[in-house]
Amino acid sequence: MVKESYYEKDLAKLIQRVLQAGVLLSALFFLLGAAWSGAPAGERFSRAGVLVLLATPAARVAALLYGYARSRQYLFALSAFIVLALLGAAALV
Repeated sequence: MVKESYYEKDLAKLIQRVLQAGVLLSALFFLLGAAWSGAPAGERFSRAGVLVLLATPAARVAALLYGYARSRQYLFALSAFIVLALLGAAALV
């Protein structure tokens, strides 16, 4: 069995919090959109919920990039950067 280092546990907690925050914020926007259904504000809240939900995986990759760079695992940081760049390019297309 491989022991996780202290920093790996911190990185796992960071990723968990990023994902939880994205899902909870998205759910909040969806609930606000449902509360004002039929109004222009309700549609805006629903769209914001979709955008936050779509941005959550990119935020996870950004957190991984930060964590790998901070722990000096530059090969993993480079791969996370490439994935983030590809996600950004895909969002522009």
